[in-house]
Amino acid sequence: MQLKGEVDLVTAVDRELELFLRERLGEAFPDVSFYGEEGDYGELDRFERVFVVDPLDGTTSFVHAHPFYSISIALREGRETTAGLVYLPYFDQAYWAVKGQGAFRDGERIRVSTTAELVNCLAATGFACVRARNEQNNLPLFCDLMPQIRGIRRCGSAAIDLCYVADGHYDFFWEYNLSPWDIAAGALIVSEAGGKVSDLAGERELMGAPHVLASNAVVHDAVLEVSRRYAADC
Repeated sequence: MQLKGEVDLVTAVDRELELFLRERLGEAFPDVSFYGEEGDYGELDRFERVFVVDPLDGTTSFVHAHPFYSISIALREGRETTAGLVYLPYFDQAYWAVKGQGAFRDGERIRVSTTAELVNCLAATGFACVRARNEQNNLPLFCDLMPQIRGIRRCGSAAIDLCYVADGHYDFFWEYNLSPWDIAAGALIVSEAGGKVSDLAGERELMGAPHVLASNAVVHDAVLEVSRRYAADC
């Protein structure tokens, strides 16, 4: 186990999984490029067709034997994600979606929740912004939202958080300082399950955005009324 930066863990498993996935995807889809967390692949937008891969989302959870870690693979064509898969090894569950064809957990179609009021919402978030030692971070928005909702959970994998929004476990999820490989697959899965994904200011382009908000669509505007005040905080 090593540190990528001051606080970000990377394990041999991260690197070995990325190498394995790059080789296997390359064999199966030789005309599709590869863009992963553990390598230096340049700018994402330079690829016309590319797999966007997080080989181990939730490395800290994995290191501490906390079960919420995942493998995330998305297919980007142009500037659009057309397919996404998030696999949860501990639970042996696969969430996946193809654009225009719905979202699924294993073989079962999934839908977002129908919760309509913030006071009844269970939300999820993460604190990559705090770990990065940014002067401004997720805590002000967290403190503002927490009294307005039923509760907040944190499992440590943005890919899983997005899938749990898609599956109706969470009503919304937000986080700062995420990368394309963290959200590409999960964002499509949320959209195909009937949810809505934007940044914290309500903009739809996510791959270069500094933050993300995913919801059941019903409460999206209500969360934005709060989150827009903090959208520039990282």
